[in-house]
Amino acid sequence: MTVPPVDPRAPQRNALRRAVLQLVMAVVLLDAVAMSIFYGAGLAHAPTRTRNMFLIGWSVATAILVGVLLRRVRKVRWEGKR
Repeated sequence: MTVPPVDPRAPQRNALRRAVLQLVMAVVLLDAVAMSIFYGAGLAHAPTRTRNMFLIGWSVATAILVGVLLRRVRKVRWEGKR
């Protein structure tokens, strides 16, 4: 009976999958919260300046979130190569 070879990169691959999943889920959660606020607070019918300020804030928050979590993905990805 032969035992299949163990993949030495399996733990890294699992950590990478987890980090990417966290990135995607965080963006989805942020968007859900922002859309709830946008429509729940009636910002959809607010003056243009108010809507634009909210959308700019939402975009900045998304960019910061993606930057932070993408750094974590890159860190996991490059751990095995150092």
